[in-house]
Amino acid sequence: MSDDLIKEYKDKIDPILLLAKKAYGSRTQKTPAHDASRRYTDLLIEFKLKGGSLPGLARELNVAYAGVRRRVVMKDVTVASVRPKSRTLDENSVIEASERVRKAKENGVSSYHDQLAKEYQDGIPMSGLARGLGLSSAAPLYYGVQRSLQRNN
Repeated sequence: MSDDLIKEYKDKIDPILLLAKKAYGSRTQKTPAHDASRRYTDLLIEFKLKGGSLPGLARELNVAYAGVRRRVVMKDVTVASVRPKSRTLDENSVIEASERVRKAKENGVSSYHDQLAKEYQDGIPMSGLARGLGLSSAAPLYYGVQRSLQRNN
């Protein structure tokens, strides 16, 4: 049954996967790529609700399981609904935010994610914060923001 379900959903997802991967920015955008991305997420959720193995499907689709899981878990979380304040920041503000995040990380993952969400909502650019933390990408910081918003909503 599980292999049949994986094959069924692989056949449904394969035709839209490349386009879905091209969706960048807010999920609320109305573009073919975003439509494909939303459909991809819906199919993943449908698959999971039918008892399918997400790691198995991810392997079959040749995509990262972490990305598949994030799509399913974060479906109803909207970072865009928590708009950051728009403000001009000096480098010192970003350095101070980096220190607050480092300190929060010492208190555990939830504290770390909540501090990231607070900095995001206060208008600290995640790209600047990533540099301040020595990261090459802001992607894990956005993930932390999303996890905090999901947990606290």
